[in-house]
Amino acid sequence: MKFLTTLIGLISYFICIYTDSRMNDNHHAWFSEPDHSKIHVFKKWLQNKLNKPAHDLSPLHLLHPQHQFKGCIDPSEPFQCPQSEKCIALQFICDGHPGDCPGNLDENEETCIAAKRPAKENIEKFLQAEYALHGTQLFTFLFGHKLSQSIEENKSFWFDTLASAFSVAKTIQNFAEKTGMSMNDLNHFQNVMVMIHDGRLEEIPLFAQEAVTQGLASLVQKLYESGFMDQ
Repeated sequence: MKFLTTLIGLISYFICIYTDSRMNDNHHAWFSEPDHSKIHVFKKWLQNKLNKPAHDLSPLHLLHPQHQFKGCIDPSEPFQCPQSEKCIALQFICDGHPGDCPGNLDENEETCIAAKRPAKENIEKFLQAEYALHGTQLFTFLFGHKLSQSIEENKSFWFDTLASAFSVAKTIQNFAEKTGMSMNDLNHFQNVMVMIHDGRLEEIPLFAQEAVTQGLASLVQKLYESGFMDQ
């Protein structure tokens, strides 16, 4: 009887050691396993969001998809008229001949501005992707604490509002009006835009440097080219 008790005790001891070693292995594997890295989590999020292969995805790709505008299938007519399901060729936008879109919106000023920039839907997806990676700290760096706090409280509304403002605001001052930025936050945002455009990465926090390489620099360049920073 004493022998059986000792034997059962030894078996229990070795089972505990084996179980503990497996748990430790799993614990270390969890931290070292690349599947738990930020990039993988982000790619999985995008894969579920956009139903695309993970290796094809990055925030930069969101600004430059194969089809620039939703709702248009024919690549020869990729632009969807505002407030309409009609699609037209890019050369008919702001060509001085109204009537290509219902209500002559093909000659509307905001339509002409939007045609020179990434599509609003793509900007919105890009902002969502950057938020998934960097959280509010990136938006605080870009826009200031007040707007960043508002984004945190109502993400869906503000992602839509920011994307729309980036798409159609003629200048950075118009952008500030559409988003309710204070003069101090506007000046801060303007300085950040200049730093990114000039490539002064040493003056930019590391997380923001990552956003710059992930597509923010490309968006800033498009904004510059379309007169966003004009006074």
